[in-house]
Amino acid sequence: MSFSPGETIGPYRILEPLGQGGMATVYKAYHAALDRYVAIKVLHPAFKEDPNFLARFHREARIVAKLDHPNIVPIYDFAEHQGTPYLVMRYIEGKTLKTLLREGPLPVPQVIAIIRPVAEGLAYAHAHGVLHRDLKPSNIIIAHDGHVYITDFGLARMAQAGESTLSQDMLIGTPQYISPEQARGVPASERSDIYSLGVVLFELLTGRVPFSADTPYAIIHDHIFTPLPLPTSINPNLSPAIERVLLKALAKEADARFASPIELLNALEQAAQTNVSAPMPTATPSPTPAPVSAPAQPKRGVNRVALAVIGVLVLLLLLGSAFIVIQRWPTFQQAESVRVARVKVNANPQDPAAHLQLAEALAQQKNFDAALAEYDQAIKLNPKVAATYLRAGGLAEKIGDPERAIKYYRAGLEAVPNDEALAFRLTDVYLAQKMFEDARALIENIVRADAGNAQALWRLGDIERAQGKLAEALRDYTRAIAIDPNLPQAHYGLGMLALNRGATDEARRQFQIVINNPDTPPGLREEVTKQLKQLGGK
Repeated sequence: MSFSPGETIGPYRILEPLGQGGMATVYKAYHAALDRYVAIKVLHPAFKEDPNFLARFHREARIVAKLDHPNIVPIYDFAEHQGTPYLVMRYIEGKTLKTLLREGPLPVPQVIAIIRPVAEGLAYAHAHGVLHRDLKPSNIIIAHDGHVYITDFGLARMAQAGESTLSQDMLIGTPQYISPEQARGVPASERSDIYSLGVVLFELLTGRVPFSADTPYAIIHDHIFTPLPLPTSINPNLSPAIERVLLKALAKEADARFASPIELLNALEQAAQTNVSAPMPTATPSPTPAPVSAPAQPKRGVNRVALAVIGVLVLLLLLGSAFIVIQRWPTFQQAESVRVARVKVNANPQDPAAHLQLAEALAQQKNFDAALAEYDQAIKLNPKVAATYLRAGGLAEKIGDPERAIKYYRAGLEAVPNDEALAFRLTDVYLAQKMFEDARALIENIVRADAGNAQALWRLGDIERAQGKLAEALRDYTRAIAIDPNLPQAHYGLGMLALNRGATDEARRQFQIVINNPDTPPGLREEVTKQLKQLGGK
């Protein structure tokens, strides 16, 4: 359904269409009671084919409507008109970053001025448990006064996993900006948004996206498999430091990227301080040689060997000092990050995002007890954010405290029921601690709700294999592979089952599938490499 200029939708009078995308059409409208203009985003009518969509729409809209940040376009209202859902947002007079990019790459200071508010808005949303999932230049608006806004939070989530023809046929996320894990169908995480922000940053600095091809699927393939083109090969004026920031933001493996948008921003600002126009240091110029006809003679009393020795000693002292500075630089950076984060906490003691940032800074400094205390405070101030429990539990695991990790994950599931990331992390810890029945109960609940959840099925297979229920494990690994033929964990499980029954050729074949899969996690790859070595394989 499309709205027409002059039509009244609830309390809003439609004025004109502003644009149309794959998931929605946007209109400018007027709210007479409040005497203000608004933007109304009407979702594609095909979504109505999904019987669960409206419930998901209302759930996600309520979550996103709670976001209150100066760099996020606020949602004023959400409702339906003749069964068609729509969102009502602040109307921003300005242009999108996509329009600005048509002018080519931007100077670094201007890039930072745009990326800073985007990173801060994104970090705020992440701290409140909201991912964007479709960050791109057309979703970044620059108002006429220069203020930067992010829009369309939650829209991809509303459309995701639906049963409508549209959501089945379309890729949720824009191919040029989609993260490798989203392209593979893996649930998005905060680092997926960081990858998309990295693509935007790459485009701002080079004037083009890293991957572009004739078809969406070719672009998606490149995001998953093709190495990132070096930014300096496109824009030679970029410094090596900025190039390193882009390479890290756009790492194929999510864990290799920046941990947060603020970490990316800090790295970018630090890299921008590099003076790209400064010449490389050169050796001290030699004295002008004397005329050939009158060769210079060494002055009496000057010991050239002694001078050379002194020069070498001075050089060694200078190099030693530089080495000490280089060694201590990460410590200086960590201390500064903690200091800045503490200032924010002191200024906003009721802001969970500030406590979360301080927790991360303290964890980097290896002040683990203080970091966990800040995570606890962030949870206390906003207990409905799954990501906070995941970070706190992950830190507890890192320092070898599985009991504390279990407490965080359990508390997270109580506060945010049905969060798969929490459930899977808790299952993995249960399994590592041989708490098989607890792990089984948790995963079986997920499988009962979604029999096609391949991530749950391979974990169920792992639990059954650990319990010696090999026939059940074989069944569930096979079910997982039927849903996702490339799932490395399921192939590893089948390989281990083959080893148990002495079928070494089959085990070697399954392990080789895992090794050949570029998406295999590093830890699993290392384990499979050991197994192949024992079998006499590569």
